[in-house]
Amino acid sequence: MSEVLIVIPARYGSSRLPGKILKPLCGKPVIQHVYEACQNTGLGEVLIATESPLVVQAAAQFGAKAVLTSEACQSGTDRVFEAAQNRPEKLIINVQGDEPFIQTETVLAVANLLKNDPSCDISTAAFAMPDDEHVDNPNTVKAVLAHDARALYFSRSRVPYKREKTPENLRAPYWHHCGIYGYRREALERFVKLPESPLEKLERLEQLRALEAGMVIKCAEIKPSGPAIDTAQDLAAAEAYYRQTHGTK
Repeated sequence: MSEVLIVIPARYGSSRLPGKILKPLCGKPVIQHVYEACQNTGLGEVLIATESPLVVQAAAQFGAKAVLTSEACQSGTDRVFEAAQNRPEKLIINVQGDEPFIQTETVLAVANLLKNDPSCDISTAAFAMPDDEHVDNPNTVKAVLAHDARALYFSRSRVPYKREKTPENLRAPYWHHCGIYGYRREALERFVKLPESPLEKLERLEQLRALEAGMVIKCAEIKPSGPAIDTAQDLAAAEAYYRQTHGTK
């Protein structure tokens, strides 16, 4: 029995693009791209956790196992926790269902960081980003990292601020946080029982709840991948990205 369980929270009732996880993307539903990347890790069982029978039915069509979770779940993390109940695995990886370009290597890196670093309660991922227009986009979440890859803060703002524009400072990258998490089972249980924290409310970033509670989050460095799907425009951009990277017309 593997010690790792991968759960893909897949809420059908998305507010900005309802049913986005079942939208076709280059011949497959968005969620199938995510599932196949997770399945290719060989880490352990992959579950899709959803509130919708439509997602369960769609998952069955491409050979995936899906479980129904409560419509009352407030977040993907709550859905992951519910799906992981009564399971034996000690390490639980949360891979978002609207990330069709998630790389198998990214999922492995997040899982291995958790496996190999006993000080780590939660693992996640980030990639180095140049100082460009994306830095000031509030939908691009920035991570501030210590030398040992420990997350000091996450923000929608430009952090850290480069007070002096020296050549060395200008070369320092910003870290673009990616929404994938690995949890030790006890850390996940602790996290979902914590109340929403003040910084989490300000930034609308739930990982700040863990930091404010003194939990240790560490980031694996990864390579950037394609766009997540939040809107119809994102879906069109994802189609274009897929054609560009896979050489299709």
